Amino acid sequence: MKRLAGALAIVWALANLVVAYLFLTNAFVAKTAIKEGPLAQAALLLGGLLVAVFAVLVAREGLALVRGTSRADA
Repeated sequence: MKRLAGALAIVWALANLVVAYLFLTNAFVAKTAIKEGPLAQAALLLGGLLVAVFAVLVAREGLALVRGTSRADA
């Protein structure tokens, strides 16, 4: 069951990395700067970075569960 949970965590993390990529790329689009201003760009940039960081953390835990070396067991 832990392997299944780990696999689902990896899939979830990959989906979140796609969302983070979209946030980061839209932060640097000229339309965002013209329409909403620099605060919207900063929000997209910060949001994308945070989503990416948490996705990487979830992926690491998911890989640990799949491998059977979870730190939660220790």
